[in-house]
Amino acid sequence: MTDGGIARIHALPERLANQIAAGEVVERPASVLKELLENSLDAGARHIVVDVEQGGARLIRVRDDGAGIHRDDLKLALHRHATSKIATLEDLVHVASLGFRGEALPSIASVSRLELYSCAAGEDRGFRVAAGESWSDAAAEPVSHPRGTTVSVRDLFYNTPARRKFLRTEKTEYRHIEDVLKRAALSRFDCAFTLRHNSKQALALALAANDAERSRRVARICGAAFVDQSLTLDFEAEGLALSGWVGAPGYSRGVSDLQYFFVNGRMVRDNLLRHALRHAYDGIVESGRHPAYVLFLALDPAEVDVNVHPSKHEVRFRDARSVHDFVARSVRTALAGGALPEAMPPRAPPIPVGRPGRGALAEHHEAYQALHSRPTPPAESAGESSCEALHAIDGRFLIARRAGELLVVDVRRAAERVAAEQLAAALRGGGLVPRPLLVPSTIDLDRRRADRLEAQAERLEGLGFDVRRVAPQAISCRGVPAPLAEAAPGELMTALADVLADVAADVPAEAPGAEHDGALALFEAILERIDLTCGRSRDHASMKALLEDLERLEQGARPPSRDRVWRTITAEDVARWLATGRAAAPGAPERDAR
Repeated sequence: MTDGGIARIHALPERLANQIAAGEVVERPASVLKELLENSLDAGARHIVVDVEQGGARLIRVRDDGAGIHRDDLKLALHRHATSKIATLEDLVHVASLGFRGEALPSIASVSRLELYSCAAGEDRGFRVAAGESWSDAAAEPVSHPRGTTVSVRDLFYNTPARRKFLRTEKTEYRHIEDVLKRAALSRFDCAFTLRHNSKQALALALAANDAERSRRVARICGAAFVDQSLTLDFEAEGLALSGWVGAPGYSRGVSDLQYFFVNGRMVRDNLLRHALRHAYDGIVESGRHPAYVLFLALDPAEVDVNVHPSKHEVRFRDARSVHDFVARSVRTALAGGALPEAMPPRAPPIPVGRPGRGALAEHHEAYQALHSRPTPPAESAGESSCEALHAIDGRFLIARRAGELLVVDVRRAAERVAAEQLAAALRGGGLVPRPLLVPSTIDLDRRRADRLEAQAERLEGLGFDVRRVAPQAISCRGVPAPLAEAAPGELMTALADVLADVAADVPAEAPGAEHDGALALFEAILERIDLTCGRSRDHASMKALLEDLERLEQGARPPSRDRVWRTITAEDVARWLATGRAAAPGAPERDAR
């Protein structure tokens, strides 16, 4: 391998190359299920049955009634970059299938014991190939199998123990598997789904052929309350179509767990689309609450690049601005009751995407721009904040005006207080789920802190943190509770590790409300150690939003006196100060210390 101390270039063994690729494709059992479900749906399946054992670590078996795989192609299906879904560069530009890279099966086979059964249309029997240690030499064997394909994945990561130890508990891994199947079921109403865990049926969803059946499926997955308090929408512009369900103005959630967006049938987590939804709900959902929606965007496959990342969760639109404006305006129209509002909200700030392309939707850009730039009449006083932000001092304090008095706001304490209330509300509403970071952050920590976070990873996931050990002195932060999203990941993880050592991790189970109180104590200790304003914008809009959040808190329970968020200054206070040099008489109690 070396010549005079210089390493020589060599080709990696195919199995090792597949295991490296598996690092991108196969993160946990749920990742395996996602890839297999996509293959089944691309094969035209009308019924998919999923069997799981031990949260997927022991077994994941997916059986479908799709088109099947020809016996001569079974072995080839286990080779990298072997696919039936694209053949030319032109096909890659117009990708309409869910899976097309040809990496999933070989990557899964390299870290598990995989068996592939299939019977193609027109054949009178099925064939089987097993992907063991020497699967490249395996031959297809005839077996009895109905039309369709079955993929059996056993003992995931059995040959990569370093990765297997990072699997969470059976309950957690199964929850991720259930989430993947629910997303697939929302994306394809023309397919029935059955899920069994440890031989017990957990979910059975019949094919949904009409509006009533589709609504019933959404209710099974998202809850009857969402369907009862949602609005349906169906809008089209040339080249774009948006349909689905959006939570009505009076419906919101403490966590962002009911937000599903599909682009050409593909579940995506896209910054552009999230921004469009936030813009549509601006002024409708209060700060700290989250809208709920199940939305389907259809457009020409050539206008969207799905080949951005191996996980295929991210997409890139050729004409990002037109897509953004179409989605925002369509949802806003639905929320307004089906009639266009007299004026849209002010145009949103620049969206976090690259330079817009010049696709087929570009001709609509000027029209949408004109609609958004129409003059906005003064808002109704009932919906306006009674506070007016005037000036920020050193980014630490904010001067505001309200009803003839001035407010001096401690920005850092205010942000801390708002986050604390949002976290408490989310805990009261049923718990926290991690908000995925757009880019996972790897943080260097000392071994003691890293050990502490790894040992508590299961508990932390229930509190909205997705934290994983990636090295002896490093952890990867992949998700945080939404109210803490402004914090620097490194500072947040250090504070979290320290708090876990200081705050009692185990509270007697019989204590009433112990779990809730313990979580609140942990979050309060974290907030004392971090600065939520270090990465926050200091522009007028951000300061105004902070004031609105504080006013909403003022209408509820009064904050403890130690949490002095703001003080009021009246004309009398100013006169006293000018006359005596003191804002209050000696020994006078502090008024309005919030």
